[in-house]
Amino acid sequence: MSDPIRLIGRLRAFEARRAIRVASHLQVSIEPHALVVCPLAMAGEDTTIHAVAIGGIGMPPQIRVVPDPRVRDEHYALIEWMGGVIESYYQERRRLGEFPQIWVSSGAAAGHLDILADRLRFTRNAPVVKRTGDLLTYVTERMPVAGQQALMTATGALSAHYCTGQQEGEDEHLGVFLTWLDPPAGIEIWRAIEIAERQIMGVKTDPEFDRTDLQPLLKAYNFARKTGEAAQIRRRADAIEAHLAPLVGDIYASVQRALGFLQGRFPPAPVLAELVRCEAKEFFNFMNSRDNDYPLPYRDSPKAAAFKISERELAIQNTERGAIYGDRLAQARAQLSGKIVTGVCGGATITKTGPRKFDHRFYIDTAQTNLHVRRGDTLALLRDPRLLCIVEDVNRIGAVTRVSFLVDDGMRAVGMPPNGASVDLAPPPPDWFWLSRMRGKMASRLATPPWTHVQAPPPAQPDTTNIRPHRLLDAVENLR
Repeated sequence: MSDPIRLIGRLRAFEARRAIRVASHLQVSIEPHALVVCPLAMAGEDTTIHAVAIGGIGMPPQIRVVPDPRVRDEHYALIEWMGGVIESYYQERRRLGEFPQIWVSSGAAAGHLDILADRLRFTRNAPVVKRTGDLLTYVTERMPVAGQQALMTATGALSAHYCTGQQEGEDEHLGVFLTWLDPPAGIEIWRAIEIAERQIMGVKTDPEFDRTDLQPLLKAYNFARKTGEAAQIRRRADAIEAHLAPLVGDIYASVQRALGFLQGRFPPAPVLAELVRCEAKEFFNFMNSRDNDYPLPYRDSPKAAAFKISERELAIQNTERGAIYGDRLAQARAQLSGKIVTGVCGGATITKTGPRKFDHRFYIDTAQTNLHVRRGDTLALLRDPRLLCIVEDVNRIGAVTRVSFLVDDGMRAVGMPPNGASVDLAPPPPDWFWLSRMRGKMASRLATPPWTHVQAPPPAQPDTTNIRPHRLLDAVENLR
């Protein structure tokens, strides 16, 4: 289902002809030491870099251009220079116990670095180039993990905080997004967007530019290389650099400008502290593995793949749950989606079940129509998550839904909410260490690869007659 808050934000932005703020807190950690990397590649060259601009936040860029990235030695020289910058940055962060953070313009640029890292880390007879691929692999492998803070896109960060009056896919053009954030005076917004779309903001140059400007320059450069005249070669290379350096410089300036719309404008979301801690731990483990010469495989083993899937699934759950606590917009989204139960408390009872043992129960009457709670779910009191409650029943009474709870923990510390009080119950805060505790069990279960991953016939299935339960829903609930 579409996020109604974002839908309303886009409609309001369309009406106002400028971007609308849709976040109460900063959703990403902007590290002051972060590195801005803006690569530019030739059309059809997904594993090379033609030009790149690198620099810190608020700092001028270092720009390097290779005349023709299809010439391996020239391309490797650029990669080795970029790798030296990244190596120094990583080592400094490691010395200070921090993690590296790289900012790029858009998802296309992040994807290009991902493909480039895969290609470079298997390079032979060029250890510096291979090392560059290894280091880039850290941030590119973190990219699919929810809540990661290592490889950030300017368009993605802006989209988490602002809504534009256009389709979501069109937000991937950084120049257009910045136009929505700061529309030029005296120009209709649609005309300004049309002008902004002509700017090169992705990872590839414009086809028209390639055909009319770049291709003749490359042809002249390669012809000069065949003649062997050093002065002519240098002159042709300078001409290519003169055309490409301003392009990557503009992309770099746009990323810096995008960060300006985020820094100092939002209080940090409370969940960011845990996300930063987790990122630093992941970086520490990654670098230790490189020090111990553990290889980065092209394909994961079944065991490693299971660990990665579990990590990504848990990251989604932890990030969503962590955002609820302390972030007003995240709470509103969870309430609209039915993950937070909001209503009036009633029916508080205390039942003695044994010596100094009591069961505390209460119910919440709510007018919410899209609740996503079931019997057996555990919810926490939003204002004080130490109070944990188990859903015992969900009943519809006219226009009201009554959700019955059994207090599971926190009764002494928090106490049961009084009758008539307005109460918000949400999924419990994330358990950030759950996967660390489960790794031992997962490793023992995966010590023997499953039959799906070995060259062996599937195990014989017992010939049993499956009897369909009379009450199918109850049977499914009993599996929980």
